[in-house]
Formats: sequence, structure tokens, C-alpha cells
Amino acid sequence: LAQESRIRRSIRYRSTVGSHPTSRLSAYYPITELAMSLRFGQHFIAAFLCGLGLLPCTSRATYDVGDAEEDDTMSMLQRPAIATPDAEASAAAAGAGRTWPILVPLQRESVPLIRNGKTVAHKTSYAGAISIGHPAQDFRVVFDTGSAHVVVPSAACSSETCLEHRSYNISASSSALAINVDGSQVPEGELCDQVTIGYGTGKVTGEFARDEVCLGGDSEETRTCVEVSMVMAVEMTTQPFKSFNFDGIFGLSLDALAVGPEFSFFNRLAGSGFGGELQFGVFLAGPDAGQEHSSEIALGGHNSKRLLSPLQWAPVAAKKMGYWQIQIKEVRIGNKTLDVCKDGSCRGVVDTGTSHFGVPGSSIGEFQRALTTEGAEDEDCRFVDAPSMDLVLEGIMLSLGPPNYMRPLPIPVGVEVGSARGVTVESGSQVDQPAASATPSSNSDVATGGTASKASHSCAPRIMPVNLPAPLGPNLFILGEPLLSRYYTVYDWKQAQIGFGLAATKANKEALIQAGQAVDSEDEHEEEIYSFMQVTVTVSVRYKQAGVVARGRRTLTAPGLALPM
Repeated sequence: LAQESRIRRSIRYRSTVGSHPTSRLSAYYPITELAMSLRFGQHFIAAFLCGLGLLPCTSRATYDVGDAEEDDTMSMLQRPAIATPDAEASAAAAGAGRTWPILVPLQRESVPLIRNGKTVAHKTSYAGAISIGHPAQDFRVVFDTGSAHVVVPSAACSSETCLEHRSYNISASSSALAINVDGSQVPEGELCDQVTIGYGTGKVTGEFARDEVCLGGDSEETRTCVEVSMVMAVEMTTQPFKSFNFDGIFGLSLDALAVGPEFSFFNRLAGSGFGGELQFGVFLAGPDAGQEHSSEIALGGHNSKRLLSPLQWAPVAAKKMGYWQIQIKEVRIGNKTLDVCKDGSCRGVVDTGTSHFGVPGSSIGEFQRALTTEGAEDEDCRFVDAPSMDLVLEGIMLSLGPPNYMRPLPIPVGVEVGSARGVTVESGSQVDQPAASATPSSNSDVATGGTASKASHSCAPRIMPVNLPAPLGPNLFILGEPLLSRYYTVYDWKQAQIGFGLAATKANKEALIQAGQAVDSEDEHEEEIYSFMQVTVTVSVRYKQAGVVARGRRTLTAPGLALPM
């Protein structure tokens, strides 16, 4: 799921008396002594007038400070603390009695993509259960390493997309609190702040709440709960949200992508003193028949039973950007090393919320030509003769074959699937517009020859272009489902590293036993493109002044990803 490309955050001062913004400072610059002095002076004057009885004593000051740099200064300015020491001690005591890791089953959902009356591909997702509030309100969410926020539809959302899903009713939860982006309670009579999150595909606009979020089983031994700030969506784009049964997104990126550390579930969990390891592991069973309910996420460690080989670790690159990304030294297709990474600028975001394998947009044609081959109408393209694709990391090589990167169904001539646009900074706002094809739609893109039947179809890889600017791009790969259904991945929050091991899937087991013989799988379900990697975040600080609704808006994106103003 592609997250934020640039973070510029505003510092605003508001009071319940004559609310108005008095300061806006970019998060790229530290708060100056002058700004701090002004804020102190405002508090002092307000307190003095309050003591004389000339001003109500309920006025407050709030601020929103970006964490573009991961340093103590920015961390200290995030307020208020979400959990009290007593609450954290209670959570730690409860966690000590649990068995870690907690395993959350993920269900694979497949939605057919119809072209000219025929199914040419499938859109897929992996979702698991969570509950929010007291009494519990249940949801199914995509656990997404490419974004940072817990997002569920709000009961206040009346759009067609929201009505297709379960919604969160803040009024029905005794533990809920409506908050602004800085974590402060929304005063009675005030408008609440809003946020718009643009993903690689799709976007949501929402308001903020703080409540208890739980995942795991029904018993105390198998469930963990954390008080966390989250987003209640009041608008959701049709694509991709309407076409799937899952309700929302559960962001698991590093906390630098969140509008504040208290919005990061894992950051909140890490600070609660729970008894598990600061890790989570993801197992995607892939499209094997009968494996729709076999996927899982492990929280507080990883599940070694899901591994066929030992874990190999790669450090997180450019941690301050907030993505689970790694350095890629080389990319090989067959016996050829591509030029795209020769300058050492390639990185890959490991993203559980992206359906395809993302390739730098400037190289998409080269990958498409090298990996596309002929196919017959009734052929399973996962077992065609096509080259392997290898990613060379520091001391690790990740290898994908046709069973991993190919679409199972051959593409007929003239049929378009996929997107030529792929993941861009603007993609979140354009998802409801028709997309051009990123897959071959004629035989001019594939090798010629063979029978007439073969000439009418092609086998194409599940790849998509990634067109993001520096410093995140331009040579950025998104390592989505094609890689994650082959490798079990472990995300180490404390050490900032990602572990890769051959996943104990049915296909991997049979491939090892049969030494590469074709695996008979009846499940041809496949997906069309989606990506929940956060691309943009825009916060609107709203207030009332003299009976008029006023707004202030700034675009928040990943630290260090500044774009031209």
C-alpha cells in the first residue's frame, strides 16, 4: 500500500475563545526559540486574564507538529500521552500471561475481473478480524505494511462505498473519544480536524478518534488490545474499496509515516510493555486450492512453523521515511543483470497491501518484454517456460519464478488489464478514472511464432509501474503479493530489519519435493492491481470563527520526500 511522498506539517495555535491560527512552521525546521516564547507568552497572558476573571479558564492551546525527523525533539512535542502509566502497567501485566506470538488468521478474497463477458483475471486481498471499542464493533481489515493508520468507515459516512461495509459508531463505544490531529479532545461546538490519505490506488477522507483496538481470539490469552488513535473514514473512493468485502486498512509501517506516533498501532503496542517480541510475521498462502483460509499474521514474534528455510535478515534502508524498505543491489532476469540498479539507487518497499510486483516506471517496458511469453487459451501461465527474476540484496538473493510472478490466466489479444499509470503521487485522486493497460494487448509485445491458438493469447507478469519522485523514487520497487506468497517475512521493529525465509506454502513444498515439476492447482484466482502504500496525507485543521467555518490545509507526506511547492 504506497504511503506518503512528502511531509510538510503546520504548527497551529487554537483557543476556544476567538479560535484562529497564529503560526505555521514547516516540519522540516525545528521549532525556534521565538515560536516557543510566543506560545509560552500566550499561555501566560491567558492564565493572567483568567486569574482576573476577564477570560474563561477553559481555553486551551493545541498544536500539530510533524515528525519529519526522527529525533527526541519531535517525539516530545507529540501530545497527549495516550495511555496512563497505570494503564500501561496493567497492559504489561496482562501481556506477561499470554502466549506469544498471537496469530490472526487472514482470509483470501477473490473478485473476478470481467472483460467481454469472460473472466480474464481476479482481484484479490487478504483480510483479518479486529474489534474496536466497548462493546466491541467487529471489522475485517487488510494488514498493510505500506501505510501507518488504522482506518475504518464511519457511521457518519453515507456514500455508496461506505454503505457496502461495516461502519464504526463512535457514539456506541463507551471507551471512544473524538480527537483532533494533535490528540486533544474536540471541544463541544467545534469542528474536528480531518485527514485525506492517498494510497497507491484509492483514497479516504476521515476524522480522528481514540479507542481500544483488539485483535486475536476471544479469550484474554489469545487477544491483545491497545488504545490507539485512528481514522474514521467519512469518504472512500469506489476503487478499490467497493469491490472488496474488507472494511478498512490496518497500517503497520514504521511510525514516521503516521501523522503522530499515537496513530501507529505497533508503536502504541511497543510502548505498552506487552510480553512479546517487537516483531510481526506475515504468511500469505497464495492461490493454492483449499488455502483460502491458511494465511496469517503473527503479532509479538513470528511463527516458525510457517518457514521452510532459516530467516535471512536485511536492514531497513532510509528508516526515517517510515517504509519497510530494503536496498536492492542488483536485479537479474534469467542470466542478464539489468542496468536499472547499477548506480546503487534501487530500493524495494515490502508491502503486504499491494497486489502486484512494482517496477520503476522507466524500466517497466524492459521487464514486460523479458517476462511476457506466448500462451494458449486454456493454459495455466504459472507453468510456462519463462525466466526467473532475482533480487540481489546484501548477502541475500530473493528469486521468483513464473509460478510467483505470472498471472494464471492468459490474456486474449485486444484485452486490457492492469494500469499504465501504476503508483504515482497523484494516483490516489485518479483511481475512479479509467486506466490504460500495463499488460500486452497484442502479439507485437510478445515473441511470435507457434500455433494460431497460441498467437491469440499471451502470458503476462503481475507487474505495475511505480512512478514516484526522489528521494523515495525514482528507482523504487514495491515487493507485493508475488514475492510475499513465496517468502515468509518478519518485520523487526526494534532492530529495524526484515527477515526472509522460504514460506511453507503448498506450492513451495511440492516444488521442493518434486524438483520443479508442475504443481496441479485448481485455484486460478488472481487479482487486478491495488496498492495501499500511502502516497499522500493531507490534514485539514478546522475551526469556527464569528459564525463562519474556516479551514487550514497542509499536505503531509513521508519525511524527506519534499516536492516542489
